[in-house]
Amino acid sequence: MFRLVIKPDQRRLAAGSAADPVAARRQLVLGTAAAALGALQAPARASLLAQRPAPANGQKADPNHEQVVAQKDPPTGTSSRARAPVPPAASTPPEEAQPVIQTLQLAGARLEVQFAPGLDKRLRRLALAWVRRSAQTVAGYFGRFPVARVEILMVPVDGAGVRAGTTFGEPELSIRLRLGRSTRQAQLRDDWILVHEMVHLALPRVAPAHNWLHEGVATYVESVARARAGWLAPATVWRGWMAAMPQGQPQAGDAGLDHTPTWGRTYWGGAIFCLRADVQMLTRSAGRAGLRQALQGVLAAGGHFGVAWPVDRILASADAAVGQTTMTDLYQQMKASPQPTDLDALWRSLGVMDTGFDEAAPLAAVRRAILS
Repeated sequence: MFRLVIKPDQRRLAAGSAADPVAARRQLVLGTAAAALGALQAPARASLLAQRPAPANGQKADPNHEQVVAQKDPPTGTSSRARAPVPPAASTPPEEAQPVIQTLQLAGARLEVQFAPGLDKRLRRLALAWVRRSAQTVAGYFGRFPVARVEILMVPVDGAGVRAGTTFGEPELSIRLRLGRSTRQAQLRDDWILVHEMVHLALPRVAPAHNWLHEGVATYVESVARARAGWLAPATVWRGWMAAMPQGQPQAGDAGLDHTPTWGRTYWGGAIFCLRADVQMLTRSAGRAGLRQALQGVLAAGGHFGVAWPVDRILASADAAVGQTTMTDLYQQMKASPQPTDLDALWRSLGVMDTGFDEAAPLAAVRRAILS
């Protein structure tokens, strides 16, 4: 994962790098503005569908949380910088040598999809359908798309698959994706990165200490939203969580979520927080309201990635939407204390087993409600 922090003087550079603001955005498509502002490296997150080794124990996630990026780790399972954009080959057909811009109006939002030179007509067609499907999936979870307008910038790289994604808050809300020229339809169908990035749009920006909340919500909701839309089978989601969530448990020297910015605690510690909150809210409301309704409340209160809020305001808005104090109370427990979670007991109570589901488990109805 990369992060980009734009300081005031750099912000002017991004906004004023071309007299024409549209031309400035084209620089972002080509990656030049991001390069000028200095992208920073942080550990990658493994896909739920393709579990790979996490970074070394104790490795820190980047604490700067103005912009959010997800990157697939390479075949070796190690973290690395995303590949640089590849310029169009000399033999590129004329129709592929210029940027192509297409606009989608859906779920109450305008999505401007910008294709950098070098992405052929076949891949542009597949990618546009992928963007539409991802946006509909995210809108299905939140009740609407999180923001009224976003630019989605696609830059070609060698190879196949979605290589990395970045969500920018400035100069305008945008998501930049590095897309392999040889990407196949099945790879876009199985991709998690774009949904993950779009989920980031639904939360206000937070202080570095609370990065785990942003990444935890995106990690957890990405799987839930895709399952609700029929992209993933429930068994796939729960098996993936059983395998991955132990990486979010506190290790020796842990000082709580706010003070332990390791890869595991940032992503999967945040996801554990979300799962515990979801289970508690659904249990207390007899299945009527959980994390989905709480996060919808943040949107309804005016929260999104285009604004910065204190973490207490985000949690209070979420709690108010469901008439509880679950998220605030859980945060008080986990922010400055290791607070390990008995995941084995939680799986048993939800009826999650390696071989399937136990529908007689005490919280089986809650398990079903999470993905419905």
